[in-house]
Amino acid sequence: MFQIIALLSVRKEETEKLEALLKPLLEASRRDAGCLGYDCRADVLNPGTWLFFEKWQDDASLEKHMAAPHFKVFEQGVAPLLTAPLTIHKVME
Repeated sequence: MFQIIALLSVRKEETEKLEALLKPLLEASRRDAGCLGYDCRADVLNPGTWLFFEKWQDDASLEKHMAAPHFKVFEQGVAPLLTAPLTIHKVME
């Protein structure tokens, strides 16, 4: 079991587009096999910065999630909104 903490930065004027992409991603990801928690929150101190907090049973579950259609749709939709590459951290339980 482990957690993923991912940092994503978008232009402030793209927040509504990001939120529209997040809703279906969050709903579908929470139903993924092996997902023990999946959330995304805006950083109130750094506008345009968002943090993902994920908890996964194992690497196979995360890999399936990252190959799932709902993740691919998000990945393609968010790419033009990013101001920096996504930063991902994996923390063991």
